[in-house]
Amino acid sequence: MRGTGRCIETDRHRTTTNIMSNIIELVNITKDYVNDDVVTPVLHGVNLSIPQGQFISIMGPSGSGKSTVMNILGFLDVITTGMYRFNGRDVSKLNDDQLADMRGANIGFVFQTFNLLPRTTVYENVMLPLIYSNVPPSKRHQIVSEKIELVGLGHRINNFSNQLSGGERQRVAIARALIRNPDVILADEPTGNLDSKSGEVVMDMLLDLNKEQGKTVILVTHETYTAEYGQRIVRIKDGTIVSDEMNGHRRTRDDHQPLK
Repeated sequence: MRGTGRCIETDRHRTTTNIMSNIIELVNITKDYVNDDVVTPVLHGVNLSIPQGQFISIMGPSGSGKSTVMNILGFLDVITTGMYRFNGRDVSKLNDDQLADMRGANIGFVFQTFNLLPRTTVYENVMLPLIYSNVPPSKRHQIVSEKIELVGLGHRINNFSNQLSGGERQRVAIARALIRNPDVILADEPTGNLDSKSGEVVMDMLLDLNKEQGKTVILVTHETYTAEYGQRIVRIKDGTIVSDEMNGHRRTRDDHQPLK
């Protein structure tokens, strides 16, 4: 499989991708890391198209390259060769400032470790991305309050983040991810530090964002149960895509079981 640049797809996926407009396209990308003149190839001819409004799960073992793919999709890293198109724009050669602008305007991140400021209130954590935006200060309060209410934490708005449970912290992270109304939510192991009940709440929120608001959700996980919330499951191994299939048994709120 290495170096072929092939993407394994079902006929159903091909049909769906052709009908829907792709927000993301990776075309035969590679990624090498160079340290002291030692070149370490990580990705080998990866092709991936993600339609607008799809919920896609990316799976793979440790060292498979899935985190590198996530970083590239989120404008946290750049490709070595190939092409990355976002909303039809070739973003492969953008500089650091341009990547930061793309990241801030288009991607909402939800990380396993929450990445909240500990001695800062829920309100301040959620507002933080707006400080670096062109949203007028007069409009920030309403936007922040609405996002906090959306994740069901209006009663916690003045609490410090270190006073919250793990599930509540992840919901704050989701509110922060939504604050600039991004096209894409990129969730990296969002249930990894949560108990099963809190994990279900977080996954339900991601489902709602996808189904009700039309957000494109890219979930990176090693958990089969969590991955099955996606409409489509892509598996990566040794820097190549080894399977890319539509999920005929997508999980819903009615399918809750303890997370594996």
